[in-house]
Amino acid sequence: MAIVRKEHPVSLDYMIEELSKGSLKLRPVYQKTLSILRSGRPHEASEYFAGSVASARAEDFSSILFKMDIIDPYELVSQLSVFIEIMREIRVTKAMKQAERRAMIITAFSTASVLAAMVNFCVVVVFLDTLSGLKYIF
Repeated sequence: MAIVRKEHPVSLDYMIEELSKGSLKLRPVYQKTLSILRSGRPHEASEYFAGSVASARAEDFSSILFKMDIIDPYELVSQLSVFIEIMREIRVTKAMKQAERRAMIITAFSTASVLAAMVNFCVVVVFLDTLSGLKYIF
């Protein structure tokens, strides 16, 4: 929106209204943030938004969002692109760690199964050998 409407820059007020329309869970947070913003307290609105959204990256998004009226639209787009890329990397890293944990668990169970089969084989061979040895004694 920032690039498309370069001649008529999008205000923070308008952007929060649009975000509010597209969100169900965060609508009350957006509306309260908008109310605080319209009362002339943008810093407090930013803090409220960052504190109300249950996300690790809410503060980063809030700081980018509340810079809309201050910075150039192209710079805003580049900052949003960097933010999106960071979020993507975080998700990929989290998914890779989860897949790695699953692989380690599967490997541990497979190793335990192979070890149990080997122990079973050894016990059977030793036991049968012992039984045949006992035949000669008795």
